[in-house]
Amino acid sequence: MCKSIRRAARPAVLGIAAVLLAGCEWAPLTREGEGVTVARPEHVQACRRLGETKAKVKSEIAGVARSADTVAEELQNLARNAAAGMNGDTVVPVGQPVWGEQRFTVYRCRPGR
Repeated sequence: MCKSIRRAARPAVLGIAAVLLAGCEWAPLTREGEGVTVARPEHVQACRRLGETKAKVKSEIAGVARSADTVAEELQNLARNAAAGMNGDTVVPVGQPVWGEQRFTVYRCRPGR
């Protein structure tokens, strides 16, 4: 009888764990990424385009969807980190996140970088 109770409780425990983990941040912003700004296309017209980067994070854990805001923030963090590695100081999202993936255009807008 105990085994059947454990088997029955397993999905509930996994579900609770997934909900708790859904709020965790898995893509922290690096110190270098902190110097990169997220902007809109109209703000980068005078900037030098350096290229693109694609960010990807988990959009669900154990079948439970993560918060759209958390996913979007983590995608931006990854894009900002990548832009810093490209000597960029600004990223512009290309479209909306889809299944935990999003492309960003990387720019250098500030002189001296």
